[in-house]
Amino acid sequence: MIDVNVTLLIQMGNFLVLLFLMNMILYGPIRRVVKQREQHVLREEESVRHLQMEAIAALEGFDAKILEARKDGRQKIQELKGVAREEEKSMLQLAAEEAARQVQKIRESVQKEVAVARRELRGQVQSFSVELAQKILGRSL
Repeated sequence: MIDVNVTLLIQMGNFLVLLFLMNMILYGPIRRVVKQREQHVLREEESVRHLQMEAIAALEGFDAKILEARKDGRQKIQELKGVAREEEKSMLQLAAEEAARQVQKIRESVQKEVAVARRELRGQVQSFSVELAQKILGRSL
């Protein structure tokens, strides 16, 4: 059995001294390293959260810029379409005016040719009518 005597007190003293020394030499540095590691991990997690928030903000800014660029692009397309329509109208108007001038020139040319042909035919009609009358009457006029 266990005898309660001075050796028990010495053993308890030895245990306490050993516990104190182990705490200072072994457990203390280990706890300090673990605590530093926990603090380092917490700092890194906070840094990661901060970087994630920056990345999210950058993405939102990027998305906003893309939307703005698309809006500007659509507006620019509409402006260019309007300019193109106006230019198309002016080109069509110029083409119509040119066509009208061409048609007028052709009409004038045709009228001149018709007038020349009528003059020639009038002269020929007279000679044909005289010849026809001579053939019908059978004598010269």
